[in-house]
Amino acid sequence: MQKKSLNSAATRAFTRCEHCQAVLPLDYVSLAQAGGMVRCGSCGRTLNGLACLYPAFPDGSIQPISPSGMPPMLQPHVEQEQILDSSRPADVDDDAVDHRGPVLRLDIEPEPAPAWVRLIWPALAVLLVALLALQLAGPQRWRLDPEMLGLGQADPIAVQDAIQLISRDMHAHPSLNDAVVISAVLVNRSDRSVAWPNIELRLFDASQQTVAQKRLSPNDYLAAETNQGDGFAPGLRLPIVLEVSVESSRPSGFSMRFYSQAP
Repeated sequence: MQKKSLNSAATRAFTRCEHCQAVLPLDYVSLAQAGGMVRCGSCGRTLNGLACLYPAFPDGSIQPISPSGMPPMLQPHVEQEQILDSSRPADVDDDAVDHRGPVLRLDIEPEPAPAWVRLIWPALAVLLVALLALQLAGPQRWRLDPEMLGLGQADPIAVQDAIQLISRDMHAHPSLNDAVVISAVLVNRSDRSVAWPNIELRLFDASQQTVAQKRLSPNDYLAAETNQGDGFAPGLRLPIVLEVSVESSRPSGFSMRFYSQAP
């Protein structure tokens, strides 16, 4: 009879990294010894594993364990102090105060502007005319690039040059023997938005031989509410979690290649 280990389904739980959204398998013994603190294997950050703890793998139908024993959050109470006008003497007679408001005086001569103010606008006008003449008739090496001014159309950026895989992880599926769970984080390193790419996923065995290959469209890895027309924004980090069934030998690694969608 095979003995049950401490990492069996009865003693394991799962948490989700709040930074990269990777799913991390845990066991209760290690979680208790660490005081609930967990280091993410995808992004390397430290997080509180009890903040988003699942009793089973979070496949969409599993809800995190509700912290019903926690005390309720207290709402801050802000009191606004009354501001008193202490600058007005208390013994001022209201009848003696002129309530007509400000009086417009039209007999006051305006002060002349300083000399540098009167000269700066003609100087700026001359400078702009000189720059315009330089752009129209000057040497090519002295002319400004229209793309620098936002007037030209920049060359499109290749998807494989813009998108980079910055974090990856693959482990056995917690409930399926012939499947693995792949988690990755993609980031757009360019300074412009690019179209959501197609992904070519390849699984390798220990000898670097391809054991499985799958092509994913944006509909396969994006949430249903994602507006695909906005594209992959610059600097955006996109976490992806995939469940892949493998009929051959157990893979030991994977690779992702990004390419543009077919027109």
